[in-house]
Amino acid sequence: MARRARPAWLLALVLLALTIAWTGLNHDVRFVLGTLETAGRAGLSPSEVFVHRPMAYRLMLALGDAGSALPVPGREAVVGVLALVAVLLVSLLLRAGLLRYRPAGEATAVAAATGVALALAPNWDFLQPEWLAVVFAAGGVGAALRIRRPLPAALFGGVLLALTVLVKYTTAPTAVVALGVIAVLDRRRALLTGVLAAPICAGLFGLTVLVEPREWRWFGELSALNGGSPLSRGWAAGDVQALAGTVLNEALAVPMVALLPVSVAVLARLAPDRRARLAWVVLPAAAVLVVLAAVVLQGQWFQYHLAALPPFAAALGGLALARWSAEHGGPPRALVLPALALGVGIPIVSSATTDWRLAHGTPVYAALVLLVLAAGWLALRDRGRAWPVLASLSALAVFAVPVWPSAPYSFDAIHADYTNSERVAAAETNERLFAPVRAQIGADTPVVYLAFGDMAYFFGNPSACRYPAPVFVQRGTYLPAVRGLESYRENLACLERPDARYLVVQPSWLAVDRLPPDVAAGVRSRFDCDHALPAGELTVCPRY
Repeated sequence: MARRARPAWLLALVLLALTIAWTGLNHDVRFVLGTLETAGRAGLSPSEVFVHRPMAYRLMLALGDAGSALPVPGREAVVGVLALVAVLLVSLLLRAGLLRYRPAGEATAVAAATGVALALAPNWDFLQPEWLAVVFAAGGVGAALRIRRPLPAALFGGVLLALTVLVKYTTAPTAVVALGVIAVLDRRRALLTGVLAAPICAGLFGLTVLVEPREWRWFGELSALNGGSPLSRGWAAGDVQALAGTVLNEALAVPMVALLPVSVAVLARLAPDRRARLAWVVLPAAAVLVVLAAVVLQGQWFQYHLAALPPFAAALGGLALARWSAEHGGPPRALVLPALALGVGIPIVSSATTDWRLAHGTPVYAALVLLVLAAGWLALRDRGRAWPVLASLSALAVFAVPVWPSAPYSFDAIHADYTNSERVAAAETNERLFAPVRAQIGADTPVVYLAFGDMAYFFGNPSACRYPAPVFVQRGTYLPAVRGLESYRENLACLERPDARYLVVQPSWLAVDRLPPDVAAGVRSRFDCDHALPAGELTVCPRY
């Protein structure tokens, strides 16, 4: 069965690659690639550049950027295909590990659902640290369960779970959830994997500090850059409302998350005894709470911070589907019918204008909650089954929701006006407007950026600075604590580099007037922004 499954999975992921290739990469991934590229062209390695992400993540993206010399669409297609190949390999490893403990149907359903959820993740999730952490975590589960001898299995799984943590640190809950999955199937292997993962993680982090000592300072300063974190301002009652809104937005962006309680209800219904039923309620709830804790800790309420939930929900949905089908001879109506309703209904309401979505969030959320409650009630009482064809259509509809051209980054929260098609149009516009200015000043001319990293991605001129995207300077304009950091002073020094021939400014992100008065005066004394070259949302100021 494994040999027959591999070509089918490969074909499926190739089709998925073609489906999502047109959307390109999200602005945060472009931020990382743009800063690494512009600093790299000036001679700095990925380990030396600050991009608001740990070194492990920077190195992973740098390794995956194999098509950096290609035009933007080709470059991003290469990055996307390489990411999907990694998803395929991890899915196969996860299936192989599960096969040692569960029937083939369940192992295949869980691994396939996990892989498809990762491949068809929302554009804002794809290749973010939280998304990459799930890829490593799924691989860690597969390795810890698949390798026959416990010690090598725990060692390999421990390395992958250590990488799960190191891609962002706040992704540690994803590693905890992965250990929980291993423990459900083999507690001895879970304990051994966890015992080895901790020192491996510490050792790899120590190695990063040895390679780049600033990494230790950046590690300590990361929380200061996030003024919305409870670590910086303390817990507020509004955080509960913000968290609820983030979860509801995620449920509309990714229907599998909305169906998670229904999947749990189906699995609890199939449990052999009361203790097992209780476990099916408590353990998934604990996993979700662990992931939500990391979201609260960051306090920014970005949808991609929940990137671990869609694959987890999809895996439980696949398991519920396989287990019910094995017992009742067909897929459960409690999952299939609401999945079809969500797969059809969510694209309709999400394609409405931003103003309409902002004004109608409450009734849409109420309808969603009522649908999930009705499906949960059906799961606890119904013994019927749906047609397999209907189940296939519902799965297709549900997984396709995040990749519709009209799919927004959130329904009515942050970046609600960003859609897949809008991001494609913005990329084409940036390329078209930046190209003439780059040709005029020369593509190899050194510059200094006061712009978000995705602007550097499209502009592309080299910047001999460890902070090509001046995150510390930008945060310092509204977070007083940042102005006392050593990295803030290093970042400011980039504005005084004598080799920078132009200042590239994105006024909507960091206008010169927002800098401290003495810094702004120094910038104006070196760069002539009164005679700047316009380039879309950028202004390019020549040096005097």
